[in-house]
Amino acid sequence: MHPDVEERLNNLTLKTRRLIFFGITIAIGLAAGLAFGWLLAPPQAPDNAPLGQLRADFKADAVLMAAERFAAYPDPVAALRQLEGLADDPVSMMVSAMTEAEKIGYSAEDMALMKAMFAAIDENAVKEWRGGSDGN
Repeated sequence: MHPDVEERLNNLTLKTRRLIFFGITIAIGLAAGLAFGWLLAPPQAPDNAPLGQLRADFKADAVLMAAERFAAYPDPVAALRQLEGLADDPVSMMVSAMTEAEKIGYSAEDMALMKAMFAAIDENAVKEWRGGSDGN
């Protein structure tokens, strides 16, 4: 074989070996990174992020979800319990959420659901939700 052709073959195999080594190295790095991220140090939800800090549009979504559940299972106390994690006063929060929902263009059907839930929550439901007639 001609020495020039032999040198070209050696260079080609060297390049091929480098590419294979590079590919294996990338695959090992990717596997190690995924194993570390998923198995050794998976992401955790923050403990210091209370639901009350949600943006107004997300609160409106939460009120809509509670209203949809209320339409299926009309229990005003259960609706208040569902919303109590979002605010100390779920009734006031519902008013704010409905105002936000109108502002961002919720459908008339969604607004009707929220208004029906709000109308069903009376003083007795609030007292029962608070745990008694004296508000304690």
